[in-house]
Amino acid sequence: MRFPSVAVALALATALAAAGCSDEPGASARVASATPAATSTPTASVTPSVSATPTPTPTPSAKPTTTTPPKDTRAGKQLATPYEVDGIIVVSKKHRISAGYGPPDPTGPYHLESAAARALAKMTAAARADGVRIRVHSGYRSWTTQNASYQKALRNYPQNISFYAPAGASEHQTGLAVDLWDGVTWSLPMARTATGKWLFRHAHEYGFVLRYPDGKTRITGYHYEPWHYRYIGKRDAMKFPNNKLTLEEYLGLA
Repeated sequence: MRFPSVAVALALATALAAAGCSDEPGASARVASATPAATSTPTASVTPSVSATPTPTPTPSAKPTTTTPPKDTRAGKQLATPYEVDGIIVVSKKHRISAGYGPPDPTGPYHLESAAARALAKMTAAARADGVRIRVHSGYRSWTTQNASYQKALRNYPQNISFYAPAGASEHQTGLAVDLWDGVTWSLPMARTATGKWLFRHAHEYGFVLRYPDGKTRITGYHYEPWHYRYIGKRDAMKFPNNKLTLEEYLGLA
């Protein structure tokens, strides 16, 4: 930027210093904001200083939280209310719910929580526009249905039991989890289909995260499931762009 004269430059610097101008970005929940640079004291100079390069807009951090979440002290009838950390429901083998819990506002053919159902519809439409088909293999499952599935797996597939959640430990009971595929290829090979690849790249843009990433069984308690996506809302899901972070790590539970 060129200045007309030294006198004008000095007058402008003096006026800005007196006004105490600053540019402070608004805070965004869980997203680190850049700290405004301190205003330098104007000094008289014949040559105007070169403007500093603007600070890039901060991007969401995928680093796990360093805060300590509240302990899960629920028991008995309290299990009818799920454990939450920062407003995110957590259901797992360590944080269970009773048969009395279900989606507060279920909707649609898969009985999903309404916010999850709307996000799924948008995501499915976006995939269709890209020539990719998304089908729901499983949505909401009640405690009773989950228990029957788990007991059957114990009898028939004990070697694969880590792929199954005991009753009360399944996210499907919340109406916030969906098992997705292309309608043709199921199980682990689903990850290599066009649907699996599209979801891996784009699901977080619609509020869904890959709940059980590869190599994180010790943390989640479940083997890699490329079909199982959990809705947590776009604000938080945007911090899971590479599908390597678990919900437990993100919430400080690991």
